[in-house]
Amino acid sequence: MIHCTMEDLVALKGGEGTAWARRHLGDCPACRHEFDALHQRVAQLKALPTLNPPRDRWPIVRAQVMATRNQKRMIRVRWASMALAASLVGVITVSSLKQRTPVKTGERDLQALVSRSQLLEEQLQEYDAGSRVMSGATAGAVAALEDRIAAVDVELGEVPGTQQDELMNLWRQRVQLMEGLVNVHVARATYSGM
Repeated sequence: MIHCTMEDLVALKGGEGTAWARRHLGDCPACRHEFDALHQRVAQLKALPTLNPPRDRWPIVRAQVMATRNQKRMIRVRWASMALAASLVGVITVSSLKQRTPVKTGERDLQALVSRSQLLEEQLQEYDAGSRVMSGATAGAVAALEDRIAAVDVELGEVPGTQQDELMNLWRQRVQLMEGLVNVHVARATYSGM
């Protein structure tokens, strides 16, 4: 014997369905039982409570965003404090070396360039580049400058300390590139602050 499919039973429940399905439903206890079970399932589904999300989710979203920002800020503060500690160690080391040996004019110029580079790096950290949106052109310019600075840093690591002129040229390049990077961030911060 062929029984009604679920599609036939759903159609009969909706008041539609074939004449054969109606006749079969009246004659077949198995199909009638399945039809009653379908009716009960629909009634149970309709009896379920409706779940509506809360209308104002802003406080929850804001709390999550603020927690994430605070975590990132704490990480930056840790890195900044480690950089500051490393800078202090460097300053103390340089000052102790200054007291031991007389400083030549070329060394003084080199130290001025190194100090200027460190000052520019500190200025860059103040602009908090990661939290601001930038255009593709600006991002490309920043990436190009950072790549060139990294290349100069590699060259600085490879130059022996005896080649004073080459060191001076590399530090001048680094300071110029850092100034360019600071100018890009200053211009972007000024533009976005308008």
